[in-house]
Amino acid sequence: MVGIEALSYYLPRYSIKAEEYVATWGYFSGRGIQEKTVAGYDEDQVTMALEAARRIKVDEELGYVAAATFDGPRMSTTIASALGLGSTRKADFMGSTNASGEALLSCLDYAKAAGNSALLVTADLPNASPEDPQEHRLGAGATALLISRDGGLQAVKTAVSTREEMGELFQDSEGRRRGLNVVDVAMEVIPKSAEVVLGRSRKVRAACYEPEGRFALRALGSLLNSSQIGGGVVELSGDTGTSSPFLALMETLAGIEEGENLILITYGGGSSTALSFRLKSRPAMPERPRALLSSSRHYLSYMKYAQFRRFLSGRGSSAEISMGAYTSIPSYLETIEERYRLMASRCERCNYLHFPPRFVCLQCEGRAFRREPLSGRGEVYAYTIIARGSSPTEFREQQDLIGEYGVCLVELEEGPRIVAQLTDCDPREAEIGTGVESVVRRIYRQEEIVRYGYKFRPRLEA
Repeated sequence: MVGIEALSYYLPRYSIKAEEYVATWGYFSGRGIQEKTVAGYDEDQVTMALEAARRIKVDEELGYVAAATFDGPRMSTTIASALGLGSTRKADFMGSTNASGEALLSCLDYAKAAGNSALLVTADLPNASPEDPQEHRLGAGATALLISRDGGLQAVKTAVSTREEMGELFQDSEGRRRGLNVVDVAMEVIPKSAEVVLGRSRKVRAACYEPEGRFALRALGSLLNSSQIGGGVVELSGDTGTSSPFLALMETLAGIEEGENLILITYGGGSSTALSFRLKSRPAMPERPRALLSSSRHYLSYMKYAQFRRFLSGRGSSAEISMGAYTSIPSYLETIEERYRLMASRCERCNYLHFPPRFVCLQCEGRAFRREPLSGRGEVYAYTIIARGSSPTEFREQQDLIGEYGVCLVELEEGPRIVAQLTDCDPREAEIGTGVESVVRRIYRQEEIVRYGYKFRPRLEA
């Protein structure tokens, strides 16, 4: 049997409370939602999925990377590159919040057929017009699951129920969510798929996709009682799209014992995927999502939230003539390993470590090197603040929306010093000696293509 060996998630550090919407718009339409997570200005589906994936230990037996998102970009190739899995089989599932269920089925099938492990990543940053009431409930988050024959949460049975329905959620030409409420169709197809995997047994816990509060209880209430239905993450995260059912799964899984059964239901586009699992041994997993969301958060005003979501962004700045930060697409692609993995080169003659990699050693002029990734951990050696009007045009939108930003010279644990932007902190709080760690984030959009690369944030762990 195959199953889930490890689970992880990433939820941004920022949140906005429902009361901020009430103060701005006079109402809040996110039913059952108290607050929701907000991606930082330099975060998107790719960076969040990568954060979740890097919290799972993968090995050389990983043979497949599947990525699911409702309305984000194709992620599997970037995730595989950033994890050093460039030759691994990859697939993307998109266009529906049920993409997470479809991707999970593909991972289970692969692990069973090939015998190798599979990595599933999901991430969503749902987007809608600020005046659309639907926008109120849209949060941000990502999850990662490692599926293998050694997985302790063993898959037992699967089922799918589908009903074609006009008016379901879709992505318009500007990348915003449109469509009617999903509840009516969901209340029909979710119980049908769940009943198949339940069979005659009702001694089970359930985790379900949650676009709003008490959604799972309404969808499964005819089959299970409220004490059997877990989740509730949506109350503090908002609707996280494809990541929602797996966040509910992790919340529910933390409360069951070995030998017990659990069902998982994903939904979207008029289709529901249900899977039953038996907990043979506990998979590796971080703390409950609700525990993280209930801890200290960085709350935003609605104005700051609108800036992060680019509601106030002037379009067209990316078409300006470059003032120094331009990188051609061939050059960018040739340096992917340095940008995503901090890949350095070590001289085989004198052992001197170079970053970025070089063809001639600075110490001994040797020309033979071996490649090795840097840890990304270090300390601030020096820093400065780039004030408004002082940045290249590539960062004009960033300064227009979030103001000044910090740039630091980081001395890594291995020795090299790297210049990069600071993120996830007030740049004026930076100090020489501050412990930092690298993270992949959006750098800018150039030639209509998002460029990713490393930034540094204050170290989360000692």
